[in-house]
Amino acid sequence: MHKIKYLEGLRGIAALIVIFCHLNATCFLIQQQHLYLEINKLAVSGIVKSFIINSIDKLLDGELAVWIFWLLSSYVISILFFKKGENYDKILIGYFSKRYFRLAIPVLFSVLLAYFLLKFGLINSHKLALTLGSPYSDSNSWLNSFYTFEPNFIKAIKSALYDSFFRYKSVSSYNDVLWTIQNEFLGSLFTFSIFGIIRHNSRRYLLYFIIIIILLKLKILWLCAFVIGHVLCDFDFSTNSNSIINKLKKFEVGVHNFKLLILILSLLIIVYSRVILSFMLVPAIYHNLVLSSFIIYITLRNEYYKKIFASKIPFWLGDISFSSYLIHLPILCSLTSFLVLHNNTLQGKIFATLTTLIVIIFFSFLFAKYIDKRSIYYANGVGNYFKKYS
Repeated sequence: MHKIKYLEGLRGIAALIVIFCHLNATCFLIQQQHLYLEINKLAVSGIVKSFIINSIDKLLDGELAVWIFWLLSSYVISILFFKKGENYDKILIGYFSKRYFRLAIPVLFSVLLAYFLLKFGLINSHKLALTLGSPYSDSNSWLNSFYTFEPNFIKAIKSALYDSFFRYKSVSSYNDVLWTIQNEFLGSLFTFSIFGIIRHNSRRYLLYFIIIIILLKLKILWLCAFVIGHVLCDFDFSTNSNSIINKLKKFEVGVHNFKLLILILSLLIIVYSRVILSFMLVPAIYHNLVLSSFIIYITLRNEYYKKIFASKIPFWLGDISFSSYLIHLPILCSLTSFLVLHNNTLQGKIFATLTTLIVIIFFSFLFAKYIDKRSIYYANGVGNYFKKYS
């Protein structure tokens, strides 16, 4: 299946936001506070100040970016389920059998990278946290929470191949970004199961609604993101639509003809989303789910977003996004921390940031080429084997 370029580009930007978020948490927390103080001193209106600050917050919102990953993942893996003439049973068998291997191989190599860095004393994040002091060295701080254990090869393998998928624990993880993998894996299986049960049932939208309500009631919000991604894909690709869905699609076409207006309004909604949702009395725990769903929906509909995200740089970043997501934290805890330790000035931190970005991009390219793409090849082989003999 060919990649949808603008969705791949959005994934690339989301991965970059995660890296920016973690770079900020590594060495720029104090500078961020000073920056906001300086912005508030500007001789401009309060609206302009709040727009700038809220925009910076969005560019550093790594948690929101992860929710975008989950919705995108569900949307993309669901496409084949709604293409006419496909052998859906074979697709389900293939997807179920290969999903673990697709994720496990790159996860394992990212853990091995962290293991060897820790084994050879190249992890400097704890030392950096102590050097920088509060808030970096606080007991509950992000930077100070990693690698508080001795390296153990067997435990590293177990952490990669079992814990990350079935019982993730931050305190024993060799790569803390893997907290998302368990949700990614189980959410994918849940998506496959939904289609396996509901298929193209004429009342499936009612069933989707019931599933979403149950998940919201249970507060399993990350799983709700996968269901919403699947529903959006159904809406866009299914050939088994009813009269209500067809009317909605016609209404959408009319609304989205106002491309520039929707672009401007949607950007304002995204920037001020927390304020808007709080004003609407939406509890904070639902904000990421609502906003990520809105971002995916508007990207799927607006031609300007599609052109921006389908351009060369975002698309290329999307191609290495999973790799950059998996390896960036060990690099931050080793190289970046080492550089800041040896030059704890603003100029030193900027140099460390630029160096880090170059190193992450370079090694992400190699990781994507020699590990991630090979994992897709081997996982497809597993899926094809089970499809062949099922």
